[in-house]
Amino acid sequence: MARVLLINPQFNIVKENYDSSVSVGLLSIASFLNSQAISVKLIDCVRQKNYLEILQREIIDCEYAGLSVMTMQLPKAIEIAKQIRKLNPLCKIVWGGSHPTFFINQTAEHDLVDAVCFGEGEITMLELAQGRPWQDIKGIAYKKDERVVVNPARELHDPAQMPLFNWNLVAPEILQNLRLIPSLTSRGCPHQCTFCINAILKNRWRMRSTEQVLRDLESIKSKEYFKDKKLRFWDENFFVDINRAREIINGMIERNLIISWETTVRADYIRSGMIDDELMSKLHQSGCYLLSFGAESGSLRILEKIKKHVTPEQIINSAKMCLRYDIIPQYSFMIGLPGEEKSDMMLTLDLIDKLAKLSDKIQILGPQAFRPYPGSTLYKECLAVGWQAPQTLDDWAHLAENQLSYLAVKNFPWVKHKDFVESMEACVRFGAHSIKSALGSSISANKILKLGFILLCQLRWKLKFFWWPIEFRLAKKFVTK
Repeated sequence: MARVLLINPQFNIVKENYDSSVSVGLLSIASFLNSQAISVKLIDCVRQKNYLEILQREIIDCEYAGLSVMTMQLPKAIEIAKQIRKLNPLCKIVWGGSHPTFFINQTAEHDLVDAVCFGEGEITMLELAQGRPWQDIKGIAYKKDERVVVNPARELHDPAQMPLFNWNLVAPEILQNLRLIPSLTSRGCPHQCTFCINAILKNRWRMRSTEQVLRDLESIKSKEYFKDKKLRFWDENFFVDINRAREIINGMIERNLIISWETTVRADYIRSGMIDDELMSKLHQSGCYLLSFGAESGSLRILEKIKKHVTPEQIINSAKMCLRYDIIPQYSFMIGLPGEEKSDMMLTLDLIDKLAKLSDKIQILGPQAFRPYPGSTLYKECLAVGWQAPQTLDDWAHLAENQLSYLAVKNFPWVKHKDFVESMEACVRFGAHSIKSALGSSISANKILKLGFILLCQLRWKLKFFWWPIEFRLAKKFVTK
């Protein structure tokens, strides 16, 4: 059997969410390989600062190195692949994750890529490690006779057939410093939001059983290094099967598996027959402290355009329900979407203000300018109106390395009010919603200068005046990645 090294490259941006937990995708693959008697090692470059030293030690006798890569990880992934080639030229480098899955041919063409694992990777990596002929392995692409061969896609996995996370595969220093314990009770989502990759990947919803989820929680509660830590269910949609969700919550209460936890939910699920008063009470009792909602917009027209199938009224109702049961509601918003008018943006600002007036406990993320990251229907709309996407893996890496300029709103042909969108986004970043967040942000200026920006931002937000963003153009000199 081959020895496998699985690597999570660093991101090219500083973002708290990227280092608050571990890569559930790689941990799932590693746990599955380990259950099949494959020797596997995880390297997390985001959380292990000495990852190069670990790589030099571990790569020597490895047959396969798997890199899980999102677009913003490309520059570091290429650097790591170069190191692997140098240290062990015989090791096969397999690229997986969202970016290679969206751009199979582009990725497979690169000299530092021996194979692309597209889609879910557990069984594909197992068959590679077992030495099966590449032409017989579903879900991979590779070069043969100077052309790219793309094998048939692999069927989606049944999560119930996958082992629970093997925490022994995670470095002790990572476990000790985790902010959020990851748990995954389901995969995929049945909804068809046009900005989401699930609709493109046909990533239908699949689940673990209630008993499997509760056993996972029992295992987590038994670990000393997880004591007093919070947990996040990383499901894209935890509440799809509301009966299963009720069983899990009831089981947590009955088995005394109380733990502070959070997850995502849709605003339209907060209603009679779904997440009603009875279930909300039990959510709070089981330890739920935060529910994260993708609100996206305050404009019903835009919500319908992106097939969100949620209304502003449902968003307000979800906030009131959470507050009633002492659960923090968190809402994320976007602006600068294809087809969006200034009137739509103003409706988004109005909805944010309505939420903020309900309670200072409500967390608002954004609005952030929509970026055309690969995979969604909206990405294709951006191409249709003239946006030029990179054509090679190296071009994408250059984009990721220079994202503050390449992905600037001024370069988006579909945005009609560029100054307005750019100014509003900067206003949020510099403290329109949270002084504490802005003071701790990636703005390399002293506190007095930051406070000056914050006061201007809050004044702009109050007046809803986002034109002529002179101070934000000045502030860009202080912004770091």
